[in-house]
Amino acid sequence: MSHYERSLDERKAAVLRAIVSHYISSGEPAGSKTIASRSRLGVSAATIRNDMAALEEAGYVYHPHTSAGRIPTDAGYRYFVDAWGSDGKVSAAVARSIESFFGEPRWELEESLRQTAAFLSTVTDHAAVVFAPSLGPSTVRHVEIVSLGAERAMLVLVTDTGLVENYVIAIPEDLDESELQQLAGTLNRLVVGCPLADAGETVEASLHQLPVELREIVGTIIKTLKIELGRREAEHVFLEGTSNIVDEDKFADLETVRQVIGVLEHRRVLLEVLADGLGAGDVSVRIGSENLLAEMRACSVIAAPYGVDDHTLGSLGIVGPTRMDYGRTIAAVHEVARNLGRMLAELT
Repeated sequence: MSHYERSLDERKAAVLRAIVSHYISSGEPAGSKTIASRSRLGVSAATIRNDMAALEEAGYVYHPHTSAGRIPTDAGYRYFVDAWGSDGKVSAAVARSIESFFGEPRWELEESLRQTAAFLSTVTDHAAVVFAPSLGPSTVRHVEIVSLGAERAMLVLVTDTGLVENYVIAIPEDLDESELQQLAGTLNRLVVGCPLADAGETVEASLHQLPVELREIVGTIIKTLKIELGRREAEHVFLEGTSNIVDEDKFADLETVRQVIGVLEHRRVLLEVLADGLGAGDVSVRIGSENLLAEMRACSVIAAPYGVDDHTLGSLGIVGPTRMDYGRTIAAVHEVARNLGRMLAELT
């Protein structure tokens, strides 16, 4: 139980829950008569009005000058999330969408993560971010080469952390299946156990030791690995759904929207946004003023780690206004992170 739950008695907590729920769904300040008629607390509007005053004094709600009703503060949202945030569930439609999305076969890691960010944005109606696995701690566990016909083959590298890297490479027309397997065996001897990020350099260092007939195709593989793995090291973050920020009617004004979008365009900031997700055992929620950047203090960030077995590979999350459906959004982030980890495990 959090300190927020201990600080309010049962009725005041119920009144706060009703205020937050009403404001999230309607965008309108909650008045005592509204709460009395909709919350089924069994007390008068006058009693609820007194509880609202106490909640305001404690810093959980405030009332705008244009209304006698109350709006939750960041502390009010925090109490709400700590007390009831884990109670939410994704809708049946979203559950089916998640099952369908992660049931589709996928082979290319980078595109899978980009698609996951787009999918998470779609099911939550918020901007979504996926932090890609770092290549640094991953070592190569296995290499395969699969013929695609028409002078092409797929180079597949499987790592100890469950990552699968796929690259299409050009091969000589006269290279048959047995020679491809010989080439794969040679690459396995060279790179198994070495850091994935160093795979290209490791193969290059042994190029002169290889049979002459393999050097041209291995040179192509070296070039591919250096380009693709170097690019992966530079592209850690996938951001999708910024149009949801523009479409939000829950931010105070367009200037706030502009500031939020401006912040999200910077990769370093996105990494900071998802830092809580990497360190969390489950879903983390950062609300309004809990964000370190002033431009993000009209936002809430919900993030979660994903991985394979005991290996945390990265994190994902959403960015939206503090006025959001926390229960369903937390549940969606949790389910997408869990299913992404499961999908990566199946790729190994």
